Amino acid sequence: MSNLFQLSEPPPFDEGYAAGDDECSCPNPDDQYLLEIDNGAVFLAHRACGKQLRGDYMDLVEMAQIPVTIKAHPYGSCDGSEWHGEYRCDCGIALAATVNGLAVVHDDAPYLVGRDYRDRDGAVWHITSDRDRQGRPLVFLLPQGAGEDCPLEEIVADFGPLELVSE
Repeated sequence: MSNLFQLSEPPPFDEGYAAGDDECSCPNPDDQYLLEIDNGAVFLAHRACGKQLRGDYMDLVEMAQIPVTIKAHPYGSCDGSEWHGEYRCDCGIALAATVNGLAVVHDDAPYLVGRDYRDRDGAVWHITSDRDRQGRPLVFLLPQGAGEDCPLEEIVADFGPLELVSE
């Protein structure tokens, strides 16, 4: 007795739908995409045409953490005040996420280049874009000139955790 299987025809699409209509068909698309987060789902779309990436992009979806600053902004005619006359503001807000710039990653934690971090003893370290010969990100103790540049991983291991100093 043999087991023979035959693939069935895939179900037909709705009339007027082409398989590639939802994917980017730009020739040689650039690397600029928009990331949208909607109810916990993440969507990537090509910035030029607004369509999804073509092909397998799961490696892009599983990307390293990107540090962002989230700020609430009033929208519409709201001036941002808590009260409008005798009525409490219910105009609503929009949350704007801004990428903080270049970051280096150590143990899956992003550290912003050009920013200062305080260690558990209260010392402040400045993250640089420089690297040592092994390719490790370097930091220096503030005030500048207080010592030589040190690998970030050593400072985190010896004095961590590091906490971002607010601007």
